Amino acid sequence: MKLVIYLILLIATVIGLKYAVELKSPGGGKPPYLFLIWNTFLAWIPLGLAVILDLISLLGSRIARGGLYLTVGAVWLFFYPNAAYLITDLLHPFIGYPTDSYRFWEAIPFWNHLNTVLFIAILGLALGSLSLASVHQLVRRAYGGFIGWCFAISVLLLSSFGIYLGRFIRWNSWDILRSPLTILRETKNYFTDVDNMQHAIGFCKWIFLITAFSYLLLYLFGKLGSNMASIPKEREYETAAKHSAAAESEISRIGKRAAAAAKNRI
Repeated sequence: MKLVIYLILLIATVIGLKYAVELKSPGGGKPPYLFLIWNTFLAWIPLGLAVILDLISLLGSRIARGGLYLTVGAVWLFFYPNAAYLITDLLHPFIGYPTDSYRFWEAIPFWNHLNTVLFIAILGLALGSLSLASVHQLVRRAYGGFIGWCFAISVLLLSSFGIYLGRFIRWNSWDILRSPLTILRETKNYFTDVDNMQHAIGFCKWIFLITAFSYLLLYLFGKLGSNMASIPKEREYETAAKHSAAAESEISRIGKRAAAAAKNRI
């Protein structure tokens, strides 16, 4: 089922990027959304790392499994914000398309620009939600449901902050791996300003609400599918139990009749 979902996402990616590459501004020139190719590639990395984590879970050695979990899991966490980061690219249609004309939103070309970026933003939400669902499942299986949900909520909160750093301070995921001390120092200096802190809270709350809502819907839909799939099995168990009870009752009756016949002969 995961492979089917990944294939659907891949097809959606090809469709979205096709429109992004072909779309041009009314004034002509270079397509304004070529950067979405790179951003979408980055959005796929967390899902690819989630697949690697699934493969690691199949290893027999507990020590090797634990070490690889920590290493790959940390890289997954650093790259995870790149998926939902595509939401913030929705500002570009208002930059790349001339919006100074009267009632510009009535023009179909404007909606072509907006919906192209919106489609890829939704794709980013889907990639992030599926990636988190896969890793959440591994954590829940290892440590239980409560720890699993604490993990998922923490990831969504950290991701919202990471998206803020990427959009406004322009940090990238690989910067964390390359120069973590520099990021910590400059981030600390940035957030000593109260206005910057309020700005970050105002932005992050919406990113968290959007990503948490998307993930919760995906999770509940998955649970609904699991429950519906279990109904036929429960019915099979009930039918088998009825047949077994009927067979036991018939065997009991045969036994009683045999005992009664033996007694009569005596």
